[in-house]
Amino acid sequence: MNLDKSSAYNNIVVMGLGGVGGYFGGMFALNITTNWRDKRDLTFIARGAHLEAIKANGLTLKLWKQDPVVCIPKMVTDSVLKLPYINFLLLAVKNYDLEDAVRQVEPRLNSDTVIMPLMNGVDVYDRIKAIATKSIVLPSCVYISSKIECPGVVKLQGDIVKVYSGADPERPDFDGDEIQAFFQNMGLKLYWTQNPFEPIWRKFLFVSPFALVTGATGKTIHEVWADPELNASVLALMNEIVAVAAKRNVVLNSYDIDYAMRIGENIDPAAKTSFQLDIENRKGRIELDALGGVIVKLGHESGVPTPETEKYLKKIVNA
Repeated sequence: MNLDKSSAYNNIVVMGLGGVGGYFGGMFALNITTNWRDKRDLTFIARGAHLEAIKANGLTLKLWKQDPVVCIPKMVTDSVLKLPYINFLLLAVKNYDLEDAVRQVEPRLNSDTVIMPLMNGVDVYDRIKAIATKSIVLPSCVYISSKIECPGVVKLQGDIVKVYSGADPERPDFDGDEIQAFFQNMGLKLYWTQNPFEPIWRKFLFVSPFALVTGATGKTIHEVWADPELNASVLALMNEIVAVAAKRNVVLNSYDIDYAMRIGENIDPAAKTSFQLDIENRKGRIELDALGGVIVKLGHESGVPTPETEKYLKKIVNA
């Protein structure tokens, strides 16, 4: 791909311009399109009012404790029909839109296309690979707090931005040096690991239980942690995830559980999960399958009981 070389004529696409995709797309734009020596093409794929605002005024990125910057890619569109073959695709769509998104871009992918999904969920790699069978899919996860503040504006809400990634299990010969150099040149941290599924599951160990319990109860993350009964529910959900992960050859331990619990203890008392906010804002579609349904599904497939997860799924569905 030569992603680290400014003379390369690569086609880079960011699909999903929410808090995550907007931040990374904005950083790419700042470091690619503002450098006249850099001949790479960068395309944002967005939709709705966000799309129209970016088309009109660029993407405003509010960095942490810095002045806002305006990021302008080569193209902003809601269609992939006119794109050439994609060299690097950063996917940051909602989980329930994943299959549709990959099907849209699939005609523009080939065996050299590298796909990096920055989405919550432990089955994202499998779902992408089922459609983009020829491409290189890097199992990845991201730690970031960011959001769309208003159409055309993405705000970073903290100073922690870390990406964990690793090679496609079906393409073990993939050399990660290029993509690491690319991220470094974009001013971003990418941690390359031999088993990228471990950090994916480790993050899920915090995200899923607190999302399900906050979504079902309406309490904040810290309130859930501070309530003995709900704290016990979170722990039970975590133990089910640990058991399912073990069947997938991912070892999580008591330290991982303690660390996830400490996040709930030390987080901003007013902080809510994005899943909880989607429920409160009465969004028509929520990421219930990605945050809970997948554990029940994988549990059934591997013979691991998941009664606590099933209980919270029912509570949310019946609310």
